Amino acid sequence: MLFEITEEMKQKIREWDSCKPIDVTGAKFSYVFTPTSLGLVIDVQCDICKRELNLTEDW
Repeated sequence: MLFEITEEMKQKIREWDSCKPIDVTGAKFSYVFTPTSLGLVIDVQCDICKRELNLTEDW
C-alpha cells in the first residue's frame, strides 16, 4: 500500500495547525493511516494539544 499526503492535505494541515513545536526537531504530528473495506482513513494528531484532524476524502 502507498500512503501519501497530497498538497491539498498539506494545505489543510497548515490551516488547522496552531501549535508551536516544543522540542528541537520541530516534530509535533502523528499521521495515522487506517485501511478499511470502505477506503483509507487518514488522521493527523497533534502531539502537543492532542487535537485530531481527519483528512479522509469522500466520507
